[in-house]
Formats: sequence, structure tokens, C-alpha cells
Amino acid sequence: MEELRDPSLQLLAELAQPAAQDTVLDYASAAGMAAFTVAPDVRSVEAADELPDLLEEGGRLAAELGLVNVAFSLVDLSALPHEADSFSLVVCVDALHLLPDPVAALVEISRVLSAGGRLVLVDPVVQAVTDKAFNDLARLREPAHRRHYLADEVEELVARAGLCARRRETLRRTIDLDYWLQTAAVPAAKAQLIRNRFRELPVEVQAGLDVVFADRLVSFSYDVLGLRLERP
Repeated sequence: MEELRDPSLQLLAELAQPAAQDTVLDYASAAGMAAFTVAPDVRSVEAADELPDLLEEGGRLAAELGLVNVAFSLVDLSALPHEADSFSLVVCVDALHLLPDPVAALVEISRVLSAGGRLVLVDPVVQAVTDKAFNDLARLREPAHRRHYLADEVEELVARAGLCARRRETLRRTIDLDYWLQTAAVPAAKAQLIRNRFRELPVEVQAGLDVVFADRLVSFSYDVLGLRLERP
């Protein structure tokens, strides 16, 4: 599966260091790719989200992969149905940019995280030169998108939530535009609009995104920030 080779998920595994005794929450899990990444190494994983269709898809994928320790649950992400200190590891991958109130979400995650536990946050980030243009494109691709933040802004959100960063890593991800559109099930007409927008980007934005045009193919790159966080 292409998603399981996503370098963001490799970064997640490096930061999380999943262990056999871990009970894990995959927060805003979508179809559970982050859950599948850590599941072979931990006791149990709960993949939680507000999107029933994606949770159903995740359940089917988990069965196909034989991951019997992954459960999917439909929850209110702003008020998790768990007691305090329920999980030793919480992962949140490619979801921060979708959250209406990321600080409140991080506070709620902290509530269910056990003392000495860790939260691993992995999300795309922008540079000043790519901020507006890439966020506009991301919003066209996925209407639920709210904001890809600057790396410094993510760390400010984390600090406001009262969490401490113990480790910080970044990677540069290069992706094919068609694949980026397909993973969000973008309709054909809108997909063509986004392709056209890439060709119309100012030169400095194309440089910031490492946009490459080759015949009919387009690729681009963006930064991914990974943080390993703990309660103070």
C-alpha cells in the first residue's frame, strides 16, 4: 500500500518508538494509516475520528492486514469518551491542519495521555513564501482543510497547550501531484483547476515548493514537521 510507505509514517515510527506495553490512541485517525504503522509493536490501538465512512474503510483495511489489535471508534474529538491517563502513546498524523481549535484539541489529548506518556504530532508545514499559495491549493483539494502552519506556529500551539517538545525532526517530502489529488478523491474538473493553478504559481512559490513539470506529470515538495511531546 502506497500510504504505508509514506515517509511521514516512517517519521512517526522513529519518534513514537512504540513498545509492547503501549496502549495507543490514533487521534483524528481517518482510515487509520498511523494506527497501522504502530500496531504491530504495541498492545492495542484505538483509531478515533468523527468521520464514519473513513472509519469503516479503516476497519476493512485492518481486517485485510490481519491487525486484530486495532479498533475503530466514532468520537467527538473535542470531548473524547475516555478517562484521564488512558493512553501511554497518542499519535496525530496529518490532522492538525484540519482541526478547528488545535490548542483545545491538544489539551484534550493531554488529558487522556498518561503521566510519562508521549504524544507524537506529524503534520505538513509551510514556509513564509509558500504559506498563502499552498494553503489555497490545499483548501481546493480538501474543503475541510483549515491551515498548514509555519513550523514556529506549530510549536507555539504546542506551548499554549502546556506540552513540552522532547524531540523535533523535519523531512522534505516529494509527491506526485496526481497522487496528491487522488488521495483526496478530488473530482476531475477540480483536479484540472488545481493543475492549472500549479502552472500559474509565481516563480518564487514554485521554487519554494520545488515544483517540477515533466511532460504531463507534475511533482512538488513540502516540509513535514514531527514533534515528540510530553506532559510537563
